[in-house]
Amino acid sequence: MLRHLLLTTVAFVTVAAQEPQARPWNTDVIYFALTDRFSDGDPANNVPAGSDPALYDARQRDIAKYHGGDFRGLEKAIAAGYFEKLGVTALWITPPVRNVWYSLTDLGGPKTGYHGYWTQDFLDVDPHLVSRKSLNGADYADTRDGRMQHYKDLVALAHKRGLKVIQDIVCNHVGPVFYYDVNGNGALDRKEPMEWMQPFRKEGGYGNAQWMSVPEWNAAQTQPSGPQTVLGREVKTNGVLQKLSTYGRRGMSGDSLGKSDGEEVTCDFFALRDIDTDPKSPHFSALVDEFVAIYRFYLEEVGVDGLRIDTVKHVHRGFWEAFTERLRAAVGPERAKRLLMFGEIYDGSPSVAGRYTFREQWPKRTDPCLDSVLSFDFCFAARQYLRHSAEGYGSPFTLENALKNAGGKSYNPTLGLDGLNARQKMVNFVENHDGLNRFRALKISERTNTLANALVLLTEGIPCLYYGTEAALHDEDGKLMGDSETGRLTFLRADEPERIAAAQASASFASTARFIQLRRDLPALTMGEMVPLWVDSGDTPKDDGIFAFARYTEKEAVIVVFNAAKATSITGLPGAPMQLMAGARPLLGKGSDLKLVAQFPAEGKATNVITRKGGKPMAEITMSPRSVAVFSAIR
Repeated sequence: MLRHLLLTTVAFVTVAAQEPQARPWNTDVIYFALTDRFSDGDPANNVPAGSDPALYDARQRDIAKYHGGDFRGLEKAIAAGYFEKLGVTALWITPPVRNVWYSLTDLGGPKTGYHGYWTQDFLDVDPHLVSRKSLNGADYADTRDGRMQHYKDLVALAHKRGLKVIQDIVCNHVGPVFYYDVNGNGALDRKEPMEWMQPFRKEGGYGNAQWMSVPEWNAAQTQPSGPQTVLGREVKTNGVLQKLSTYGRRGMSGDSLGKSDGEEVTCDFFALRDIDTDPKSPHFSALVDEFVAIYRFYLEEVGVDGLRIDTVKHVHRGFWEAFTERLRAAVGPERAKRLLMFGEIYDGSPSVAGRYTFREQWPKRTDPCLDSVLSFDFCFAARQYLRHSAEGYGSPFTLENALKNAGGKSYNPTLGLDGLNARQKMVNFVENHDGLNRFRALKISERTNTLANALVLLTEGIPCLYYGTEAALHDEDGKLMGDSETGRLTFLRADEPERIAAAQASASFASTARFIQLRRDLPALTMGEMVPLWVDSGDTPKDDGIFAFARYTEKEAVIVVFNAAKATSITGLPGAPMQLMAGARPLLGKGSDLKLVAQFPAEGKATNVITRKGGKPMAEITMSPRSVAVFSAIR
């Protein structure tokens, strides 16, 4: 088993259970759970009434089918204190809304909507996720209200245990709710691929779209149809999503993920149906109002705390301008102050992702559009540094640049209503459910996986951990290069009831919990600015694997050093130690020293030698192979 070192006692702290909403977002740690793949807490909902039973895989092996993960699985983990023991404070769940359950033709063949991104009804919860009884034994009706009440109870339980809840939302597309009637017979020819996916048309949409009606797949016209009363609250929706004219109907572009010429905004996403978000469209204002009414309900009535926004770059930028402004106004300044809206822009360029944090009228309007984004720049750079076969490593030069970019001009520097800017709320990650997929694949070791998690947890921004990574969940079929969905594994499998206890007893869990604890023990790791301190050789293959940076405030400095190499390495070159400077500011006072606070793993204690030259403190820190060490500056 992997050894680890805790230089100070780990104390599992219950985090501000009374008011998690009042906690600044940059002090949170997000846990991203793909709900269907976390834990099957209630087998009774695995095949909802009227659904095709072939869509569920009881073996939990086929990643194209439902595995049974649900709200009850999350509730049991919350109630057992699993997330508290780990130290995470925000739970991001995949879209909980009612989905189309099946597409006969999609990327890679037939698939199900287990992941939640194939919406059919924006104001209903998918029956795969909910139970007929609450944890306390009360009945949930098999109705919209019953399903929504279960979701509301999940959020309330999370709040009681100190967890915020982030709901994943989609405004770019819906599921395969209509088909292209290629032969004009007025009926879906299920095995005809062209009726699921038409080739992209640059000018004008197809005129042969027809609403689906396949009950066993829940393939039907988009809902809601108009104003709805849910949990006793009137939601003033207008039914614009029930009109075929609201959709582009231009067909599918196979390389839309990589496009930046406008095609990525107007095409279908494989068998999904693109919503026309053009501000010039006659339905634009009604469409924005529809989504504002829907997500205001989830924020105010269900109680969710944040919104992760899917496929941002595939939507007209003007839509995000209007949506974010109207939603903040609808919920009011106090609720808007606590709301985090961060977007997925699948692009490694900080200027491409960062522009969505600005308004188009910049600098006349400096207030934020999106609060922040998922940092693909950080993710790609971290993987280039640490994710290599045979325990190799890459130069940390790109990672240094990524961290510098986060503090540059790419992201809106204006403080939001919460007093934080986009850089401070940047969501850092090294893996997710999309093409990048799980960090630990093939021969990537448990130790390297922990180093990657430490990098996420100790850098500036909001760290996000992918479900199962705390137990080093291993995707043995994954790729190191190229897109793959193989990492969408079920974590707490139904045939392995002991796995949650084993996860908590693992070295990976303890080490990850320790790094999270450091964020509470050392305020500079959450509130401090960040400056890279050392990489050896710039953008060349000659590098000894060291990457060092500092997090600092007026009162505190924390030095973090990684060594990705299989050999002992030192911060510095002969006669040129690493300078402990943030610009012109020394990070270590006269007569002060560095104290080793934590190190992973146990072998070979990190040591440091402090020297000074011209008033500049310098450090030669000796790092054992494939390790990370955290030092605090003693003043």
